Amino acid sequence: ALPARMTSTRRSFPPALAVLLLAAASAFFLLGSRPLWEPDEGRFTNVALQMLESGEFISLYRHPESLHFTKPPVTYWAIAASVATLGWNEWAVRLPGALAHLGIVALLLRIGRHFAPRRPWLPALVYASLPVPLLGAGVVTTDTPLTFATTLAFACYSIARFEGRPGFVLGMWAAFGLAFLTKGPPALVLLAGLALVHHRDGDGLRFWHPAGLLLFALVGLAWYAVVVARHEGLLGYFLGYEVYARIATDTHQRHPQWWGGFYVYGLTLGLGTLPWWPWALAAWRRAGLGWRQAAPETRQLLLPLALGLAVFLLARSRLPLYLLPLFPLLALLLGRALQEARFGPPRVLAVAAVLGLALGLRLATTHLEVIAGWLPEKQAARVPLHKNTADWARALEALAPFRIEEVVFVNDMARLGLHLYLRAPVEKVDFDGDLASKPISDAPFDDVLGNELRETPEPAGRIFVMREASVPRFEAEARAAGWAPQRLGMVRDRVVYALARAGDSGG
Repeated sequence: ALPARMTSTRRSFPPALAVLLLAAASAFFLLGSRPLWEPDEGRFTNVALQMLESGEFISLYRHPESLHFTKPPVTYWAIAASVATLGWNEWAVRLPGALAHLGIVALLLRIGRHFAPRRPWLPALVYASLPVPLLGAGVVTTDTPLTFATTLAFACYSIARFEGRPGFVLGMWAAFGLAFLTKGPPALVLLAGLALVHHRDGDGLRFWHPAGLLLFALVGLAWYAVVVARHEGLLGYFLGYEVYARIATDTHQRHPQWWGGFYVYGLTLGLGTLPWWPWALAAWRRAGLGWRQAAPETRQLLLPLALGLAVFLLARSRLPLYLLPLFPLLALLLGRALQEARFGPPRVLAVAAVLGLALGLRLATTHLEVIAGWLPEKQAARVPLHKNTADWARALEALAPFRIEEVVFVNDMARLGLHLYLRAPVEKVDFDGDLASKPISDAPFDDVLGNELRETPEPAGRIFVMREASVPRFEAEARAAGWAPQRLGMVRDRVVYALARAGDSGG
């Protein structure tokens, strides 16, 4: 007879493989079919492309004249590496997020036996079928890479604690360093939760290991030290705008009201964990389990979850994907509650329906123009077609009588994703911007129009995009600088101009 451990491994392998295949198929479904959406996907992609074109991988730039340190570099590095390998396309841009999603599922499979020993593959299946992680994996943001890094840290701690392998604590600290290098302070929320767990259920494991702290500093803090030394005022920007303003003020205007967190995160958790949470809640009630009866594995999930949710509720900058690092813990908790539950055809169909709905939303976003055409005029006007950067690129190329080498947005939001499609830099200029007081990062403009008009003797290949209200002043400043503005046409509700020498245009 085979040893019990080998028999268990053999029996659990097919479900684990099925979960991995399901996660891969879902994560890569239509990954490269949807165009970039502004503003977030365009911004992340543009910074990564600036890296490739400039060869500068430490300081982050939105445009050669504007630094952009709103997020640390890991996601930009991953996108740049993917584009350099696979080419300038949406597939390459989104691949890092899909791989991070798949990595999270694999990590849950690795530690599932500690939290759901009767069905060790179930937490990974729960996570792979939840709509929020799946939809997040197809969007270019830092949230899925951050979640991979924090889940890696949690997995390392779990292996160190429950398998008696203390060396994995070093892996935990390195993973938290990677998380901090991915999104900064949000990475510390789970670290604080695990520290509480360790203090509450201390089991002799050395948590605050000096070598681990050194690894965290080398991986997570070295880049910050370099860029702060390079750029005067950057430390104040990090602490003021990216930390204090997000936590304590409404500067970022992301549901800052007192009830904003309950609204955003209530919907995110209530809808984003369907159909699993009602079943898990019913199972937990039947078991009659409370905090005092909870096993160490359960407390290791509940404490970080409670702390994390409290922190995200209190912070005044709130978006649904901010909660994503908590979803692997939720998946482990749901899998733990349901490891002995019966899954008949109705429950299987419910999981398939929710998964199909999430994939259907991804399909719908690739055909928004078709969907808008089916809707009544009033509802069609609400479809955000203006966020489709690929459509912008096609329309601009159709208007321009030359190869576009630079796109300049005048007193308007810059569609930074155009960089991917046109292989041309995108710049935002202002009529009256004060360059002397321009913020060190995330500035509202790159340059002023007067400088842009005087920048080169020949503006060949450059187009200017603006609202109709900006046209009179743009034309006046262009003529004053010695150029003849040539109106090329309209893209949606924006006017597109090129410049020619005044003598060549006859006017």
